[in-house]
Amino acid sequence: VFFVLFFFVLLCRVFVMISKVVGTADATKIVYINTDTLLNNYQLAVELNEAFLKKQEDRRTELNIKAKAIDQEGTEFQRKLQNNGFISEARAIEARDQLLVKQENFRRLQQEMMDKASREQSELNKQLFDEITNFLKEYNKEKGFSIVLSTQLGGNVLYAEDGFDITKEIVDRLNANYKKGDSQK
Repeated sequence: VFFVLFFFVLLCRVFVMISKVVGTADATKIVYINTDTLLNNYQLAVELNEAFLKKQEDRRTELNIKAKAIDQEGTEFQRKLQNNGFISEARAIEARDQLLVKQENFRRLQQEMMDKASREQSELNKQLFDEITNFLKEYNKEKGFSIVLSTQLGGNVLYAEDGFDITKEIVDRLNANYKKGDSQK
């Protein structure tokens, strides 16, 4: 509790010092963007996320179908084994081994799909990060900020005076640029 209180007091003091610096004529200009709001309202982010979720849903459906088929084969194997449905013990062992190979292949496919989803998520995150940072570089030529911070709900910026949060303006301009780019395609 003491550490949290100490950290909060320290953070408040730093923020007050920054606020004082920002208030001077030749001050460092510091602003922030709420990334939660940005990602929920930036049309490119929304579309990329929806496409990613659709792929994930398709993968889950494919895996569920394969899992159900393997479960049915396992159930059928157990039924035949209990009812002496195999001609010989060798046939039962062969059927068991084939089922085990299918189960292992399924586990491998599951892992491959998880890895692929992780790679795709990283690529989408990088694409969004690049889009936003490239936009901010151009935007900043006009605005002249020294630092643009990012925060999220419960993040580092607990309080800021009006004028420090540029999220809405950034979202509006990103969406306008995105729409302009869409209409040119």
